[in-house]
Formats: sequence, C-alpha cells, structure tokens
Amino acid sequence: MMELRLFSFLLLLLLSLNIHAQYVLNGAATKNSCNCYTLTPAEGWKSGSVWNSQKINLNNPFDFKFNVFLGCSNSPGADGIVFMLQPISTSIGSSGEGMGFQGISPSIGIALDTWQNFNLNDPAYDHISIQINGNVNHNFDLAGPVPASATSNDIEDCQWHKLRITWDPLTKWYRAYFNDVLRVEAQIDLIVNVFNNDPFVFWGFSAATGGEWNLQQFCTALNPKFKTISGNLNACEGSAVLFTDASESFTNISSYMWSFGDGTTSNVKDPPPHIYNQPGIYPVTLNITALDGCTADSVKLVTIGSKPIAEFSIDATCEGKPVTFQQNVEGIAINYSWLLNDQPIVTDVKTALAGLSAGNHKLQLTATSAIGCGTEKTTTRIFNIKPKPVIDHNVDDGCINENVSLEGIQSDANTIITSWHWLIDNKDQYNQQNLNLNFSSKGNYALQTWAQAENGCYSDTLNAVIYINQAVASAGRDTMILNNVPFTLNGSGNGNFNWSPGTSLNNPFLPNPTAVLFDDQDYLLTVTTPEGCIATDSVKIEVFKNSAVFVPNAFTPNGDGLNDVFKPFYSGIKKLFYFYVYNRWGQPVYKTTSTQGGWDGKIGASISTSGTYVWILKAEDLAGKIYNLKGTVSLIN
Repeated sequence: MMELRLFSFLLLLLLSLNIHAQYVLNGAATKNSCNCYTLTPAEGWKSGSVWNSQKINLNNPFDFKFNVFLGCSNSPGADGIVFMLQPISTSIGSSGEGMGFQGISPSIGIALDTWQNFNLNDPAYDHISIQINGNVNHNFDLAGPVPASATSNDIEDCQWHKLRITWDPLTKWYRAYFNDVLRVEAQIDLIVNVFNNDPFVFWGFSAATGGEWNLQQFCTALNPKFKTISGNLNACEGSAVLFTDASESFTNISSYMWSFGDGTTSNVKDPPPHIYNQPGIYPVTLNITALDGCTADSVKLVTIGSKPIAEFSIDATCEGKPVTFQQNVEGIAINYSWLLNDQPIVTDVKTALAGLSAGNHKLQLTATSAIGCGTEKTTTRIFNIKPKPVIDHNVDDGCINENVSLEGIQSDANTIITSWHWLIDNKDQYNQQNLNLNFSSKGNYALQTWAQAENGCYSDTLNAVIYINQAVASAGRDTMILNNVPFTLNGSGNGNFNWSPGTSLNNPFLPNPTAVLFDDQDYLLTVTTPEGCIATDSVKIEVFKNSAVFVPNAFTPNGDGLNDVFKPFYSGIKKLFYFYVYNRWGQPVYKTTSTQGGWDGKIGASISTSGTYVWILKAEDLAGKIYNLKGTVSLIN
C-alpha cells in the first residue's frame, strides 16, 4: 500500500511538472491564463476541447479539482461541458447536444448538461450524470441525471463553481462532487468494463453549443485558502493569531508566501503564531505557486480588536447651535451605545444633540468589545445649553423721502440683550434697537434683524422686505368740452383717487369720473398709495362757447425761438382732418392731422427758400361745424 501511494505521488508530481505545457486545444478552445481555458465562446454551433497530452494510469487513484463556468444565460443557454476519460486521441470533440462526448467509444464522461433535449430524456433542470461510451441518452446513464447543484436548478448563473472528480481503483468508485457536495457516483471497473483492460487514458474537457449558446470555461483548481485556529478572523490586541493553509490545487503547491498586512511575511505552509502590536483591520494575503508555475492569491481581512475605551468631550453651547462634541477614541471592533438624558440614541450622536432646549443635559457613552476584548467601559458628562434671546420686529412699508420706523422687540424673559443689529440690503448696518430711516429711491429693501445677549448667544435672524413707494398722479391734459354735455376725466395713478371739488362729478373717487359742466372748472386730483404716499395734479376744463381757427400769414424759421414754426391756432376744434402746405409749383412740403403739428420751414434737412406758400386745412369743432380753409403764408429767412 505504501509503495502504491508513493508511486501515485511521484506520478502526479511528474504530471504537475509538465502540465503547464501539456494541454492540447481543439476547435474553439482558447487559453485564458496559466491554468484557465475557454471551451466555447458565447456563440452558436461551436465546439472545443482541451486534453492533457499525457495519459494517466487508472491503476492509480486520482483526485482532480477544477473550477467550471457554465455561462450567464439560463434561457436560452447551451449546451454544457463534459469531463472525459478516453484512450483514443487528443483531437476529438463535436458541437451540438452531444457536448463533444457523443459517439466517442470507449469513454466515460461526467456531463454537466445545461440544455433540455427531450429526445435524450433530459430533465428540465441543469443536471449532472455519469455516461459511458459516448451515449448521451439518459436512459443509459451509469448515474444520474440529478441537479448539478444541491442548492439550485440553474448553474448558468455567471458564477464559478467547484467540480471535483475522484477515482479509487481499489474500491472501483468513480465520483463527482459539485461545490463540495457529492452529486453522482458509480462503482465500476473502468479498466476492465470500459477500456478493455487498457489502464492508460487521456483526460480532458469537451464542450459544445448549438442553436443556443453560452460562454463555457474551466480552470485546473488553484484556490488559495486559509483559516485561523479559532475558526474566525478576529483576535484581540496583543494575542497570537495562528494561520493555517487550506488551499485547493489541481497540482501540488510548490511555494507559499504570506503577507500579514503589518509589513511582515512568511514563506512556510503553516506560519508560526503571529502577534499584531496594534489594533486594526489587516489585509492578510496568501499567495501560492503550483508545481506547474501557475500562481494565485487570496486576501482576507483580519480584525484585531481594541480594548474598550469610552472617552468623549462636550462643551456648553447656545440654544439652536451645533453642540461642540468629539469622541476622543474610536477603537477597532468596539460597539458604542449612547444615552441622552437616560434615553437611548437611535440616530447618530450629533443629530441627537441638535435642537436641544436650554438647560442641563446628560450624555453617556458605553463601549463594549464586539469580539470579547477587555471589559465594558462607561463615561458620563453633564453639559449646558444656554438660552438664546428671542426677538421680533415691527417694520412697515413707507414712502420715499419720508421717515420709516423700524422697531426691535425682545420676546423672551430669560436673557438680557446687550446689542441689536440691523442690515439693510446687505450693505448698510446699524446697531440700534429702533431706527428711523429715510429712503430716496422707490423699491423693495431687504432687512435682517438680530440681537446678542450677555451670555454670548445670538437670536435667530429675522428677515423681512419693506416696500418704499412713490405716489404718482396725473389729472390728464387741459381740455375744452361742450356745455351741458357729459364728459369723462382722464385720471391715472398708483393708489386711491380723490377729485376736488366734487362738483358735478358722478363719483370723485374714481380715476375717470363723469361730469356735466356749464362753466369752466379746475379740478385737483389727489392719489394716496397703501403706504400713505401722496401725489397731486390739476386739470383745467374749459366749457366751449365759440370755435375758431386762426392761421398766421408769415413766419421766420431762423432758430431765434420767435415765430419759428408755421402752425394754425385752434379754439373749440375737436378734430383736424388735414393741414397741407404747398410750394409755388403745387408740391406738398408738409402735412399733418394733429392740432399740435406745425411746419418748421424745412424740406428734408434744409430750410426752404423765402417765398409764398399755399396752405389748406379741414377741421371740425365740438358742435360739429366743419371748417374748410385755405390761404397763403410768407416764409421769411
């Protein structure tokens, strides 16, 4: 027995030394890394196989460990992979439902089938089975089919899974494990009943896709793992941690390299006890190198816990302000619990301390090790929240160039205010409680008011906007109206209206009241804004008695301000149809329909030459009389 085990060890050692260069790839198969291969890409109608070029002797036991990847697509997704033993060749395999195994005889395969072929009696779930001589119909399986995973019906889950294949020539048991759980086994003499007394066979993987597909891969196992003697990755400061190797590898491991996260290393399989001098969370790395030259590493975080310390500082502050708080020591793997006024804090401490009322308060901290390091510690502090002054203010809108009163008011009886502050439009600051200000411009003004008490606390800042207004009043243009005929005044402004006298007005408080007059009348319009601002304007109303149109016979447009414009004078005229001026050739040089219009003597930009010009006009008076007039005017330069 000892000789057989030694022979098996030597055989595996020899295989391991050559395994790195001993794989034959066929079809769509590609090499991904030192120990990993793609059998099929995620494409339809692909096949691939990877074979070890050296035959193994089935008179010797083997325990092969692999990692397999069946793809990411469950529906659709196909077809699966097969671990196969066969003595024929290292260049076989085919696509489709046979997964590269179908038709190969003699052979024995561990099939991981991810597609349901009804004609082959496949179950609906992803399954594993032991099949013989290339027959993929499950009616002829040596074992299975059963779900490939003991915990899920789907192994096309974008995850890597462990596949372990063992053979014992003494007991004749051929077994397959998936994720460390035995799934199928068959007791059969492989040498005699399968391979016709030939113990030498190739081993490898084949895979295929058809109308559906998946990315299908495998790796010869190289899984660095480690554990501690305590069974977890926690320890207390100053205590020793004993790390032990638990790596899995398809070949023997030739070297180990430990990095303990604190600058120290070890190159033995199971390093001596390691003591961490300081609490902390340390990344411990185990790097392994297999005999085939492939390497891999694993990193785990080891927590070295502190002994509990409950230390914090807290200072008095003003009501409504953040409390000055600091936890002086925060240990590793320590659970902290807080009580505020003997009530548990369920939020973070700073949030709980915000908005406390004025007065004394109690804060208590308890520190407990989460991993049993040291004894529980508790610290209690009493702190004071000072009251802040509470204020109000009276601020009213006002008028330009008039005093506006701003009044500060204390609303609480718990503080003594020592200073008041006003800020106007973020630029002008005053330090009196009450103000009288004069604003020269109309508009909105932003106000801020705050006060400070003798205990050093500030009130909340009050914000307000006051409006400084300016009254505007317009009574309209002086006008002439008909005797005993209703007319409407044309007032405008930005407040309440009041016409005086109210004689003959239907409502003196309207902007456009109606009146009937028999004699001339002057009206005064007063406009008062909501802020109390006042503006006035007057208008002269002349009652029409007779109408007339007077047209001068000469003018002198020399720019001296006297008689520069040729313009008719109208009395009682309500409408001008036209007023034309013509030169001696009958060409119009000026026209207007406005009773305010007149000719400045220019044609274009230049003063016309001296001479006689003809004019005509048509107008209508208030009584409906039509004037059709014409004449001449002398332009004198």
